Amino acid sequence: MNKDNMQKVINAIKFDGAKKFNMSVFVGKLEYEDDHISVFENDELAHTFPVSRVRVIHEGTDLFNCTSMGCIAGFATALANDWKTPDWMRKDDPSGHLYQFENEAANYLGLSTAEAKNLFFGDDNSIWKWLMHHEAERYPNLELEDYETMQDANDCEIEWDDRDLYANFHTIDYLTAVDVLTRINNEEIGLACDEMQQPYYIKKEAVVS
Repeated sequence: MNKDNMQKVINAIKFDGAKKFNMSVFVGKLEYEDDHISVFENDELAHTFPVSRVRVIHEGTDLFNCTSMGCIAGFATALANDWKTPDWMRKDDPSGHLYQFENEAANYLGLSTAEAKNLFFGDDNSIWKWLMHHEAERYPNLELEDYETMQDANDCEIEWDDRDLYANFHTIDYLTAVDVLTRINNEEIGLACDEMQQPYYIKKEAVVS
């Protein structure tokens, strides 16, 4: 892990995340005009609102403009490109953009493929589901897409790491993201252990009883 770059992402989200952080999109825009008023005039947090991905941005312009927002990978990619739009954003290529955001963000943060996947996405071994399973009291606002709480899923005999169980990214606010990224950067928790490729505790004192 590149701790310096991770700290830059943490600082960027902490500074501008109230209006710019939305975990459901790499880089996107609010879908409805009324939501612009809610976020940019009435100071409601951006993470709760529906967004549409930005399909094309001209090379050399800012990847995040005044009404753009994005996820952890989006912030990392923006920092990796000095906030300018990379050339691969000049054409509409959804699958290509997904690969590029994931790859550039992982390289910038010094993460393996498994670590990046567990941080950027909400299925399989996602850190967000793992935290709901292990630390529900610390992160009470985190929810699943279909079952809300992890206990609801468990009651239906669905385990936290089920690949068809998804974290609801609209429940991850910017301060939660900052908190989790800080714990990762402080080596309290790891994103993917060697054997199971699942998140894990590095420091015993990080375990929440």
